[in-house]
Amino acid sequence: MSTDLFDYAEALRRRDEAMVRVGVHSGDFKYRYFHFVNNLPRGWVGTNEDIRKAWPYAQPHHPNAWGSCWGGAVKRGILVELEDQVRMSAKKSHSRKTHLYRKV
Repeated sequence: MSTDLFDYAEALRRRDEAMVRVGVHSGDFKYRYFHFVNNLPRGWVGTNEDIRKAWPYAQPHHPNAWGSCWGGAVKRGILVELEDQVRMSAKKSHSRKTHLYRKV
C-alpha cells in the first residue's frame, strides 16, 4: 500500500485548514456559538451533541460548522476533554463514541 496515503502531519494541516475555512463562512452562527458556550455554567460536562440539542438559534450554513466552533472552544481552553466517553444519539453519528468535555 502506498505510504503517500498516510501522513499524520499533513492530515492535521488539512483538518485545521478546513476548520478555518468553515469557520470563516459561519458568520452569526460562530458568534452565537461562542457566546452560548461561554455562558454555560463553570463545571458543565457534556458533548457538542448536547449543545446541538439545546441550541435555540438558527442552524449553521453547513453541518461542519458545529465541529469547527467546538474545536475552536477546545483550542481556546474553554472546554477541556475528559477521559470518559459516551455514545452519540444523532442518527448520522451511528452511535459512535465521543469524549465528554468540561467547561472551565
